[in-house]
Amino acid sequence: MAGMSLQDRADVEVAVLGAGMSGLCMGVALRRAGIDDFVLLEQSAGLGGTWWDNRYPGAHVDVPAPLYAFSFAPNPNWQRRFAAAPEIQAYMERVAREHGLLPHLRLRTRLVRAQFDEPQGRWELELGDGSRLRARFLVCSTGPLSQARWPDIEGLPDFAGVRLHSARWDARVPLAGRRIGVIGTGSTASQLVPPLAEQAARLHVFQRTANWVLPRIDRPYHAVDRLLARLPPVAALTRAFWYHVLEWGRRGFEEGTLARRGMLRAAALHLSRQVRDPLLREKLRPPYPLGCKRIIYSNDYYPALTRPNVELVTEPIGRITPSGLVTADGVERALDVLVCATGFDTTHLLSSVEVRGPAGLTLAQAWRDGPQAFHGLTVAGFPNLFLMLGPNTGTGHTSTLLYIEPQARYAVACMQAVRSRGLRQLALKAGVMQAHNEALQARLAGSVWTQCRSWYRTESGRITALWPGFTREYVQAIERPDLADYEFR
Repeated sequence: MAGMSLQDRADVEVAVLGAGMSGLCMGVALRRAGIDDFVLLEQSAGLGGTWWDNRYPGAHVDVPAPLYAFSFAPNPNWQRRFAAAPEIQAYMERVAREHGLLPHLRLRTRLVRAQFDEPQGRWELELGDGSRLRARFLVCSTGPLSQARWPDIEGLPDFAGVRLHSARWDARVPLAGRRIGVIGTGSTASQLVPPLAEQAARLHVFQRTANWVLPRIDRPYHAVDRLLARLPPVAALTRAFWYHVLEWGRRGFEEGTLARRGMLRAAALHLSRQVRDPLLREKLRPPYPLGCKRIIYSNDYYPALTRPNVELVTEPIGRITPSGLVTADGVERALDVLVCATGFDTTHLLSSVEVRGPAGLTLAQAWRDGPQAFHGLTVAGFPNLFLMLGPNTGTGHTSTLLYIEPQARYAVACMQAVRSRGLRQLALKAGVMQAHNEALQARLAGSVWTQCRSWYRTESGRITALWPGFTREYVQAIERPDLADYEFR
């Protein structure tokens, strides 16, 4: 056993599901804590998570790049303020390489089932190839943006042309000169519509609800920028500046604030300046309060919709046929390629994996009314299980990395508490989780996010994706575990 590589081990201290940003951060935190007996299980052919999956044209991060790097791994080499997906994925590979994570990585490895063995205090994991793995701690770092959601539209499987999902993009599909339809007008669509519009003979964008769009304050980074970014004081100041700018923007979700008035004015000016046609402008005017859905930051989405080869369709979709798409008014638009920019299933987290606790209850059963956890990290009834970017840890305004790093530290501190006491497990108290989530929902009940349908909410209206406060409050709340919240065995 001593000479066996980490990839071949059948019994490890920690199994981490997913090698995206949160999985890599957890790996670094484990190594820093002196825990080297862990594996990173990744079902894709490469690491990167969301940034491996999302390879559609125009994909980029929607927060400034200086804030989209780990505090322990600054990146002075960004090419733009809003970095493109390939650049982010390359950064992640560098982090994995420089922090010694590659020997821990198992690619093309899918977790099918996880069962907690209480007498042994270990998770029994069944992998996609039929092999088994045992781990004392299981970390699920797949995040909310991992399970692609296809639209529930009659006839979708019968479409005879090429069908693409933005999170499962096939770059081999030729797009130039073709008739393309895009379902969805959210953040992803705002990024891929402009490059598609440049290639398509005809592009039809099917919109259910207009979105709030603000200017993206983007620019290329030049040699001088990258030189300055290598100076630690300058890098720290730049990161702090963008942190406070985005936290100020969080105030825009609250009625009557200066930030909200400024954002409303900026959105109105952006729309009026970029869309001259009053009929098209009216179609693009959101019918819900700013912030209720994720805000789009784009300089080229509106101009793309004004191109002569682009049509914005606001009639509801009736059905999909083998040759195209029919709207409720009976009009059929012929398509060669159908693109579904319909996002992710954020209310059925980990639905592709059966995670079963010691009492026989599965995570899906525990979450039948929507996912919930304690600070998005631990779940009552599931010992030695940790979530990264779990329920109610989304932000809607800033970098997820600001939440990922303290989450990794919290999880490792819990593991160390078990290990140092020579115990088998720690289990969150049910009353602690219940009180935490009741307080969360009470705060969210009066928020802007209750005022429209979005992926932030379940069908019942319960908000399961977002943290109701500011970043500092969340980071302070999980700075160190209160071990009184847990039972040790």
